[in-house]
Amino acid sequence: MALPRVSTASTNTNTLVSAARFVITADRMAEISFSELSGITSEVEVSEYMSSNRLGVSLSKQFGRTKPATVVLKRGVDQDLALWTWHQEVLAGQPTARRSCSLMLLDMAGVIKQTYDLINAWPSKLDISGMKAGGSEASIATVTLTCEQIDIKQR
Repeated sequence: MALPRVSTASTNTNTLVSAARFVITADRMAEISFSELSGITSEVEVSEYMSSNRLGVSLSKQFGRTKPATVVLKRGVDQDLALWTWHQEVLAGQPTARRSCSLMLLDMAGVIKQTYDLINAWPSKLDISGMKAGGSEASIATVTLTCEQIDIKQR
C-alpha cells in the first residue's frame, strides 16, 4: 500500500513572510537597519544513550546540550559606528554588552511583518568585506549576534 504524498511546502502565500528591510532595536542603542538576514540558527545537540538489560544493548538518541542561538545579518558599510561600538564593548568584556533586542522584518511600506526577540544578544562576530580604492562596490558588514534565546511574536 502506497503512502499518500505530503507536501511540506506552504501553498498559502498569505502565510509566507518576506521583508524589504531588517531592523534591530535595543536599549542604549540607535536603530540599526540591515539589507539581508542570512539566517537564524537554533540548535540542540544529539546525544547517544547506550543502555543494557537482560535482552541486550540498546542505543537511543536523546536531546543533548543546547547551543546558543545565532542571527546573521548583513548591511552596507556606512559612517554609522553603532555595530562597531557594540562589538568593542564585547571585546572589552563589558557585561552591559549583552542586550535584549528586537529583530523586526519590515515590508516595502515599513509595516512590521514579524518580530523576533533576542534575549541577551551580543555581536560575537563582525566581518567587514574587503574593498578597493576608487571602486564603486560597497563594502558589506556581516554581524553574527549570539543570544541566550529567541522568541517570535506573530503579527
